[in-house]
Amino acid sequence: MKNCAVILGICSLPLAALSQGTAGGQPVVGRTIYHTDDSRTESVRDPNNREMTEMTYNTAGQLTVKKVFLLNDKGEPLQGNVYDGRGNLVARCQSVYDEFGRRKEDRLTNLKGQLFQQVIHEYSKDGKALTPKVVNVDTAAEPMIKPAAVDYTGSGATAPPAGNSSRFAPIQIPADGAQPTAPAAVPEAKEEKPKANFFKKLFKK
Repeated sequence: MKNCAVILGICSLPLAALSQGTAGGQPVVGRTIYHTDDSRTESVRDPNNREMTEMTYNTAGQLTVKKVFLLNDKGEPLQGNVYDGRGNLVARCQSVYDEFGRRKEDRLTNLKGQLFQQVIHEYSKDGKALTPKVVNVDTAAEPMIKPAAVDYTGSGATAPPAGNSSRFAPIQIPADGAQPTAPAAVPEAKEEKPKANFFKKLFKK
């Protein structure tokens, strides 16, 4: 949570309805971003309702943070609310744009209005977006989060939280035409050779 995780890969959400959008409107886009700690962030951007929802899940599959943003007429976030995995409002986010209409900064504040994190957006000389920088302004002001309780057994018991991966900073989705980084290769499981039968060894001698 304290460090900005490198995005390993991006894939479209397997939801047919997302690619269709609404009749006569712009398409609704859903994406999933996988992080280096095996957590993931799923997002759904609906330019027709000017709303974007992001949900981050930890390695145990528990929802840790949900963010709901109001979008401008270009489909970029203006401001939003941040909820923990149990639906409690814990923070607010506001995006600032430069004179060229490019996103310049995202500011995250707690419910007391204290700034605890900034996401700085920078651009190259030819206008391409660079990797955003996450600045933890005041970690003491950062709100605590509670992951959603997930019942894996059906008995009413819930699994303990698997780490604290809140990712308050909004996820960074590459602009159209950007090439996402390929997912990290998963090492193949080594097949163990069957052990020789004891009796075969005995009778071979």
